[in-house]
Amino acid sequence: MLGKNYKGVFSKMGEGLLGKYVEDLKKELEQKPKDPELLFKLGIAYTRMGKTDSAREVYKELKEIDPERAKELLDAIYEV
Repeated sequence: MLGKNYKGVFSKMGEGLLGKYVEDLKKELEQKPKDPELLFKLGIAYTRMGKTDSAREVYKELKEIDPERAKELLDAIYEV
């Protein structure tokens, strides 16, 4: 039986895709640094990758721009 922390091939593939997604979001944010939707997506991606500290940094920035969206991100961070 596989443990709940098992990471198979699909988990590795997902991690790679999330990493690419984060890089793409960062490039978009260079053009639109205050876009709340891009920041939210970046924070969620960090959360899914287990990078809670990075997600919190995005939260702090998003909180200044869109407090409601920032709360959604914070809820997602603490669901993990």
